Amino acid sequence: MKVNYAGTVPISTLDWRGKAAVTIFLQGCPLRCPYCQNHPYLEEPCNIVELNFVKEQIKKSKPFVSAVVFSGGEPLMQAAVVPLAEFVKEIGLAIGIHTNGCYPEMARELVERKLVDKFFIDVKAPPDNPGLYGKVVGCGEYEAVKKTPEEITASVIKTIEIADSCGLELELRTTLIRDFIGTGEEISSIASWISEHVKNREVTYVLQQGIPEYSLKEKLRKIRVLEREELYELGKAAKKFMKEVRIRTEEVGEEII
Repeated sequence: MKVNYAGTVPISTLDWRGKAAVTIFLQGCPLRCPYCQNHPYLEEPCNIVELNFVKEQIKKSKPFVSAVVFSGGEPLMQAAVVPLAEFVKEIGLAIGIHTNGCYPEMARELVERKLVDKFFIDVKAPPDNPGLYGKVVGCGEYEAVKKTPEEITASVIKTIEIADSCGLELELRTTLIRDFIGTGEEISSIASWISEHVKNREVTYVLQQGIPEYSLKEKLRKIRVLEREELYELGKAAKKFMKEVRIRTEEVGEEII
């Protein structure tokens, strides 16, 4: 089987809090979020490799890590994630999946086959506001986005339901860009939706400091980054609805609200 491969971080302590992980980036994504920092990984194909090549990257890091994180791009759009996850389980490492939520059936397959230990799911805007969600993921602006906002939000909601129902660790996160996504009202709306729809009371909601200068869309690159103090206030807005809220900034790293 072939893999549309983007790259590897041999040892990361940032992609799964509390674990040292090898992070495998897979190429391709069905969305085009204008603020995306990983936009070199969006187009496909880029670097088609054999499955064994990726396994070797994982094996090199095995003595130093306890987990593998599959990221992207969007890892669940590739069938190769299943045999790779099987291999990871065979060698005794935990599996984390970073996903935009667009592939609920692949998420279900991994859950049913016990090939995932933690989901990290992007909640890019309030899931009950398809219009805003569509804007944030590039609907109507980029031809590569084929699904409607309603189809995308339905998939995200389904993926969250699957992850929530399986009893695994779950982190939901929103990336914030000044004047694009992340007002107090928007964050409160997302946190309220999570509180109402996610049964797992231990779910973590993370507000991530977007770095506009690396954005896919040039017009966003000159926007002033949201400061740590601003994210902290937004975190307090989310905290009104949820038990576990964190912020991530370049200045301080991860903080509990």
